[in-house]
Amino acid sequence: MPDQSTKEKFLRRAIEISYETFESGRGRPFGAIIVKEGEIVAEGPNEVSHLKDPTAHAEVMAIRRAGAAL
Repeated sequence: MPDQSTKEKFLRRAIEISYETFESGRGRPFGAIIVKEGEIVAEGPNEVSHLKDPTAHAEVMAIRRAGAAL
């Protein structure tokens, strides 16, 4: 189980992704990450509006990218 500072690091990165997505105009402010063995494997912004894809939620995008990476 990751310690509190590691959990906070991951949460901060997900928040950064949500800000980046919103500020770029690509979508609503949501971000997700996939972590494996203490390392970020994939990140996903909310791209529903940008891609015009109702399934392109942040967590789905992260899962898709993690699947491709792994």
